[in-house]
Amino acid sequence: MKALLPVTIFAVLCAGTALAECPAPASTVNVPDGNTATMQEMLAAQSAVKTYDADVKAFAACLQTEQDAAVAKGGANMTESERTAINKRYTEMQNVEVDKLKKVADQFNAALKAYRAKNPPAPK
Repeated sequence: MKALLPVTIFAVLCAGTALAECPAPASTVNVPDGNTATMQEMLAAQSAVKTYDADVKAFAACLQTEQDAAVAKGGANMTESERTAINKRYTEMQNVEVDKLKKVADQFNAALKAYRAKNPPAPK
């Protein structure tokens, strides 16, 4: 029974604080169809992607702060297995958001390529 209490406390710390303290950024970037988009629509999408990128970076920094705090709370009594579990949990949360960002960036890059093909620069 004594061994179960630290595991329970550890699980609550990992699950509860990560979700409460660091909300994941909204990934509501509207990437227009590059074949039909206007320059203004493409510029707006570019700005939204840059904002989303900054939000994901801020989320990662927040997660790192939480991860460090969770490890510090465990103190000297924390086993290496518990520390590894905390690190894994936070890494997984960050990777989910980075993967979403990569998909949005890939969509934008494809739209930009299509836009540039339809709207080549004027000759000099």
